Amino acid sequence: MNQHASQPRPRLGIIISMFPELHETFILRELVALEHRGVEFDIYSLQYPRDPVTIEDAIRLSTERTFYSPLLSLAGARALLRAVVRHPARLAKAIAQVVIKGRDRPMDVVKNLAILPLALYIGEQGRQRGVNHWHGHWANIPTTACWYLQQIYAEPWSAAIHGEDIFSPNRFLRHKLDAAGFAVVCSGYFCNHLKNEMGLDSPEKIHLNYHGLDPRVLEHVPDKPFRDRAPEDPLRLISIGRLVPTKGHDVLIRACAALIGNGRELQLTLIGSGPIEQELKALVEAEGIADSVDFRGALAFADVLEALDRSDVFCLAPRLIPGHPPDGIPNVIAEAMALRLPVVTTRVSAIPELVSDGETGQLVEVDDVQGFAAAIERLAADPQLARRLSEQANERVARLFNQKQNIDDLMALFQQHVPGGVPLADQAVTSSR
Repeated sequence: MNQHASQPRPRLGIIISMFPELHETFILRELVALEHRGVEFDIYSLQYPRDPVTIEDAIRLSTERTFYSPLLSLAGARALLRAVVRHPARLAKAIAQVVIKGRDRPMDVVKNLAILPLALYIGEQGRQRGVNHWHGHWANIPTTACWYLQQIYAEPWSAAIHGEDIFSPNRFLRHKLDAAGFAVVCSGYFCNHLKNEMGLDSPEKIHLNYHGLDPRVLEHVPDKPFRDRAPEDPLRLISIGRLVPTKGHDVLIRACAALIGNGRELQLTLIGSGPIEQELKALVEAEGIADSVDFRGALAFADVLEALDRSDVFCLAPRLIPGHPPDGIPNVIAEAMALRLPVVTTRVSAIPELVSDGETGQLVEVDDVQGFAAAIERLAADPQLARRLSEQANERVARLFNQKQNIDDLMALFQQHVPGGVPLADQAVTSSR
């Protein structure tokens, strides 16, 4: 007891590009789970939220645990000056490595240098708070901030990689990951790429760690048996995701138009907002199916669950586009499968880890409008197939997206790498915050 009283509790500093971010609820769920395990941490957001914060846990964490600072500030300039005085050689070496290692991506060099004063200021804030391990979410700027603190102040760090910036040449990322204590990756597809294609000196530092499902989905599952559709009822389709080109909503809209043209009565609900909303609405008008498509915009999660309950098939047609962040396993696919909703999606990125064609869903080639329409029609015409796929999908999601097991695995990595250790599940306390 006296030993614990005399030593500060291990504390993590979580660096994120923007917290909270509406489409990054998986990060919020992980932070809440760590909090419930009794892990002490602070969040350092490199940007202020751009959207209104409406989720209760996000409001609480953003007000109670999150530190915000502008990119350029007098405090950052002072932190940089102190580093120049205290560790001039380390600082110069770090800057040189950013330029030399990152010269294949000149714009990233500019961004990585621009973040230096803020990273140093965050480091000072963290040391005052007792942070003894940094953890950066995403492969880009947050991990650079963590890397700076290691290079200049010898502070340990780790990374959580979610897919962005790992599929194009990126020597500086490789350099950073070799310097990290460990990195977790949210899909086997991403994990294998980092281990086998990045040329890492220490690929054993990369660990697979799936995101857990939102607990509200799991609470909803027992009351959501497979719902048989009456033959005379219109087919109710649903798609959820930001209205951006990578989500493939245009493919789904064209597939619906083809189905309607063949006599299938259906209603499509699109949930989400984004920059191509007007373009998609124009496409719906051009296809002549405006009466069959309902753009709902961004909804509260409870409303999303209700919309899923009223649907027959979940549809999403992701594609990879150079220069755009890739999807790994979209959370909405896992959530639909957990709710025993049959899924039609594309054979891209990490999706086949969860959706096996003919076993846990229907997989279609990217941008195959006719194939997507045919897959939807198969489920509509064969209720037994839809039921079988939905039940098997529910079982696979429960196995892969087990929040408790995945957090246990992450906690074990922190236990191994954080100075002083982090409590494991059987030692945890429930946070009172």
